[in-house]
Amino acid sequence: MMFKLIFSAFMLFQWEYCFGGFISTPKTLDLSNRGITREDFFTKIQFSNDMREVTELILRGNELDRFIDCSTSLKSLETLDLSYNKLETFFFLCSEEETLLSLNVSHNNIYYIDDKALSYKIIQLKTLDVSFNDIYVVNDTMLQHMKNLEFLSLASNPIQEMDQYVFQNLTKLTHLNLRNTSSLYFSSSMFEPLINLEYLDLSWNPIEEIPYLPFNIRVLYICGTNIAHLSSFVMPNLRVFYADHSPNLTSVLLNDFENLTSLEHLSFRDSERLSRVYLRSDPTGMLSAKLLPNLKTLSLQNCALETLEENLLPIVQKTAAVDLQNNPWRCDCNMKWINTFKLTTDLINSFRCTSPPNHYNRLLNNITDAELVCKDPFENSASYISGNTGRILYSTLLTCLALVAFGLSAVAIVYYSRGCLGQWISKMRHQRTDTVSYSNFVESHNDMVQILPNGDNREAYEA
Repeated sequence: MMFKLIFSAFMLFQWEYCFGGFISTPKTLDLSNRGITREDFFTKIQFSNDMREVTELILRGNELDRFIDCSTSLKSLETLDLSYNKLETFFFLCSEEETLLSLNVSHNNIYYIDDKALSYKIIQLKTLDVSFNDIYVVNDTMLQHMKNLEFLSLASNPIQEMDQYVFQNLTKLTHLNLRNTSSLYFSSSMFEPLINLEYLDLSWNPIEEIPYLPFNIRVLYICGTNIAHLSSFVMPNLRVFYADHSPNLTSVLLNDFENLTSLEHLSFRDSERLSRVYLRSDPTGMLSAKLLPNLKTLSLQNCALETLEENLLPIVQKTAAVDLQNNPWRCDCNMKWINTFKLTTDLINSFRCTSPPNHYNRLLNNITDAELVCKDPFENSASYISGNTGRILYSTLLTCLALVAFGLSAVAIVYYSRGCLGQWISKMRHQRTDTVSYSNFVESHNDMVQILPNGDNREAYEA
């Protein structure tokens, strides 16, 4: 037994001795959160460690304000983490070997990156994280050498200008994060070169429309945008679509997703104005049955839904998890159909009534069909009308009534004004007509004026 152990140890030693030169063991140097400054690292620390064999260097959470590879000897470096420092610039100009694969410079003070920072010296770079900086412009030369890049994050930068050709050479990119970059608009041609893109996050940008997107995307986030309408998509590989916190989204037509045959997760939660999710009329039910065949989760939590249309039943039944909690449900005759089907406990608890007042805070499942009534015929029929259409008709009616009221007021004012004016004119004419003209008079000796009649009567009077 002892002989076998000695023999095994000997063979292992011989293996490492003969082939050790061909086996590379990764070496990690973790110097995170030590308050290291640029002078500390370049003049002291790197000379007290053998940096030539280091493959992973972690300088996270220090005080570095600049990093220049010309002052180091990192011949084997594959991963460099400079996040949470005070970097304003970094450069890769002197690397002798193209070994760097991952670079993290997130959470720094970088405001501009040019081709001297991301130079051809690190052309093999696959992962680049420059999120949470102060980058205000991204020109077409910034990433021109990054032809092997697979992961890129520009998230949380106040980017005021992004060149439409910035991704021109990133044909291998699979993951792109543009979350919260203050972008008002993305050019329709910007994403065209990204033929292998699978993950895209455009959330929390004030965009109003979705640009042209690559065919192979699997995960798409557009949360917190100003998009008001979702048009048809043609992305057969899309599996995850999140549009949470959409303040301008009022309705969703699920037929627009008919080409998303691989979609598994769909979410519109916390969209405070979303009052209708519906399907086109489908008497046979065949189209509804084929729609979204692989959907596993549907989240409509914290929206403005008051009623759920019956033609959504095929979607609800085939989806494993449907979240409809915290919506202002109106429990009337239009919701009777829900109680006729066997629903999960979670789904039953989602339908808690907000109106009418006599059903407030009750579960729909505990209300009998006789109690689910529609008292107002107009309200009953209006529940099937689109929220947008109803609001437009209501606004039009108010406008017409306002115009009628204004017209009647104007007529009354004109009529009253003309009546008063006519009376005043008649009065003036009457005063002029009743005025007596005395043309003949005789002075008396007592300084009194005697008024004489006109015509023949004067002679008689004188006689």
